[in-house]
Amino acid sequence: MTGRPLPRDAGLRVPTGGIQPAWLSVATGRINPVRGLPGDGNSYQLIRVAGGWAVLPFPPGNAGCTSCAPRRLPVYYLADGSPAVRRLGAADFTAPAASAGALWLISYRPGANMRTAAAIAQQVSVTGQALGPRLMLPAGYVIDQATRAGLLLVPQPAGPGPVRYELWDASTRRVMRSFVHLVAAAPTEIAWMPACTPACRVHVLHLPAGHTDVISLPGRSQSWQGAFSPDGRLLALQVTARIAAGGRAAATQLAVAALTTGRLTIIPGSTVGIGNGVVFGWQARTGQLIAVVSVRNHWQIAVWRPGDTRLSIAFAQVPESSWPVVDQGPY
Repeated sequence: MTGRPLPRDAGLRVPTGGIQPAWLSVATGRINPVRGLPGDGNSYQLIRVAGGWAVLPFPPGNAGCTSCAPRRLPVYYLADGSPAVRRLGAADFTAPAASAGALWLISYRPGANMRTAAAIAQQVSVTGQALGPRLMLPAGYVIDQATRAGLLLVPQPAGPGPVRYELWDASTRRVMRSFVHLVAAAPTEIAWMPACTPACRVHVLHLPAGHTDVISLPGRSQSWQGAFSPDGRLLALQVTARIAAGGRAAATQLAVAALTTGRLTIIPGSTVGIGNGVVFGWQARTGQLIAVVSVRNHWQIAVWRPGDTRLSIAFAQVPESSWPVVDQGPY
């Protein structure tokens, strides 16, 4: 990506996942390790939840059994900007709740076949207190995102072919809507992209009202992933930038759609080759869109605010087997 240098006084900090989670000061490269995690060599993943991050060790898996539930592992909570984590409990998976200050812990019985067994979900506060009764999920599904209109479920493990997400009402135990080619999800919005016929459009369902907006993509562009802004007014999208011979995508770029008008703004300087993975999301405190790309032994971190004419760019180096993490939700 291309743009102007990020000022050293920008004050931008992002967490890092990996062997030793830490806070990375993007402009200066300074790293402050997060306290409170066992020093047992585990690698940790961070999942955006209410006002912070759920921190989980990578599950060990089961050799020769991709559908067997891993053993339950400790779940920690890292509040935004906090120097240390607190333990919440133990679970196989976790997911964002629809309300602030909460998240879902999801567990199977030991050794269960996740394709056929029903998981148990418990909503807890960020202090670890149980919120409401435990909930049995439909067999073969876990929570991807809780919404104001129900739980958005995803098959676990996902099989071959397109993944079908289901919006499920826990009170009636009925599926209200299904979505294929999900682009983004938040407590009050779900975005997905149906097949192009012939134009490509991203659909956005607003919850709980139920009305849908449509965002038209330019030319032959398609979108695979997105992120809603903290105020729910914008949807950042990764879209096709160039098409190679044979109709295959050669490059992608970032675009931001205004949900009230459907207007799409292409972010200058955000084009990268299709082989470069881009992770992006909105920072809740500042309303900035942050994108991260791996460049050899460094990480390129780009920052954009609505109204900016170009990106602000910084390069950062983090310890081996670590990586910067950016917000993926509206919290």
